[in-house]
Amino acid sequence: MPRILVIALCVLGLVRGDAKTLAEAAESLSSRLPAGCIVTAEQTPQGKRFALSGQSPDPKQAPETLVFEIASLTKIFTGILLAEAVVGKKVSLDTTVAELLEPGFKFADARVGRISLRQLSTHTSGLPRMPDDFPDGFKSYSTYDDSQMLAWLAKVQLKRDGPHDCSYSNVGVALLGFLVAKQYGKPWSDCVVERICKPLGMPHTLPSHLPSPGTVAPPHAGSGPAIVTTFRAFAPAGSLRSTAADMLVFGEALAHPERTPIEAALKLALRPHADAKTKKGKIGLGAFLVGPPEHVAYVHDGATAGYRSAIQVIPSADIVRIVLMNNNTVEGSDVLKAMR
Repeated sequence: MPRILVIALCVLGLVRGDAKTLAEAAESLSSRLPAGCIVTAEQTPQGKRFALSGQSPDPKQAPETLVFEIASLTKIFTGILLAEAVVGKKVSLDTTVAELLEPGFKFADARVGRISLRQLSTHTSGLPRMPDDFPDGFKSYSTYDDSQMLAWLAKVQLKRDGPHDCSYSNVGVALLGFLVAKQYGKPWSDCVVERICKPLGMPHTLPSHLPSPGTVAPPHAGSGPAIVTTFRAFAPAGSLRSTAADMLVFGEALAHPERTPIEAALKLALRPHADAKTKKGKIGLGAFLVGPPEHVAYVHDGATAGYRSAIQVIPSADIVRIVLMNNNTVEGSDVLKAMR
């Protein structure tokens, strides 16, 4: 599962006139890719630009229509889905795990049952990054299911009640997605498409088990091929695929919730809900918040076996930046840092 690399970016430095454009930064790093490409989308007050650096899998295809795994950027969507459920009064941020599981569910540690939905979304639950019964390797995401996750949850122990310090937990967000979707009586994949992707106008953003409507950029690990990652229990933590065009729409929605049909949910999700000291900022429901409040940036990185991604949204400067790659050699945040 992805290794998050949220960087406390110098926001003012990235909007000054002498900084590289995102496309220029990607071009400067493309020689480090032994295969694959970097597709970028950048929206500024001067307009929007899509670009591709490296080796396109289909030169006849516009870069912004190529499909990539966006990996842990999926967690922002799951956080917004939680916010939607709160706005719809299906749950509150303080609703606990025990309240949403079956009445007969038995916890080896009652403190696990007292974990709140807010804590799951902000990585302050105290749950580990991954379950200790999860097999090694990205291939295991295609087999590890909800029943295995719940069986593990019944056995896990915490050192104390939460909230804990922010510590990245893939299984925490997987559990969050399962619990929120349960309130809608539908799988998480249906909920995220119906309640976020469709309202925002993102037709090419779909979970990994569904066929992509566009050309999928094939995954690479260095110079060789990598696996296409598919998910079961961990779908809410990393299964979405998307295009630069769709993700730019998503970033614009984060920058201007008032222009969308899910304004209340977006505004709730983008508030600071916990400290994220190791990330030098705070965390909302999914997205990390870095920089001073007047120039806050919403950021997140993503990584699967053969893909890397990053998002940066700076509402005060009307800036959205998206990085999508089909190689695991360079991190998404590396491209953002290369702008300086």
